[in-house]
Amino acid sequence: MNPESLWSDVIDAPTAALMASRKLAPFAGRRLAVVAVDLYDLVYDGGAKPVPELIESFPASCGEYAWRALQPTMELFACARQNGVPVIHVTYDTRLETDPRRIHPTNRKRRQPDLSLYTIKQELTPQPGELVIYKKRASAFFGTPLAAFLNELQVDALIMVGESTSGCVRSSVVEGWSHGYPVAVVADCVFDRCDLIQKASLFDMHLKYAEVMDLSTACEHIRAGARH
Repeated sequence: MNPESLWSDVIDAPTAALMASRKLAPFAGRRLAVVAVDLYDLVYDGGAKPVPELIESFPASCGEYAWRALQPTMELFACARQNGVPVIHVTYDTRLETDPRRIHPTNRKRRQPDLSLYTIKQELTPQPGELVIYKKRASAFFGTPLAAFLNELQVDALIMVGESTSGCVRSSVVEGWSHGYPVAVVADCVFDRCDLIQKASLFDMHLKYAEVMDLSTACEHIRAGARH
């Protein structure tokens, strides 16, 4: 897949020319880790329906976009596990003692849902021995021990999946890059509430902080890393 096909319909000619003129460092790593951000029940709430149909009853749901990414994410997890690549799950910390009243991951207004909806979706449940990182901010790194665990595992590159592409995924990608990790974003396995925001976010990350790739390419990297 040419990643530019993902956003070619939403960028103008000058921006396309800027992209064409830049040489991006290809994603590379031998000890990979898959980092899955915020794949909890809340974002699948209401089923695989268009987001506008869900927004009144399920304002935090990503609807059809979340469900579309579910099977590819399951396939990526299976590939990682088969090849000995760690899958690290990042989710929201629901403990009341870590919940300052005026501090939230973003300033987007939404209901306070049933905290059980922050359970990682059953199809993506962490397997025994897999790390689960709990966070209170958008980034998987901010205020968490994620970097320490990656160092302990001697990870040298990250494959990022999850939601939302424009929010917690993008924030985690930027911090991962800032920590010195090459980062890949699997387009099939990230999602948002709006197709335009999804495309713009993928374009922005690919231009600056990550290599956007499809599921097949990500699995090729995983298998290549396992051979090393």
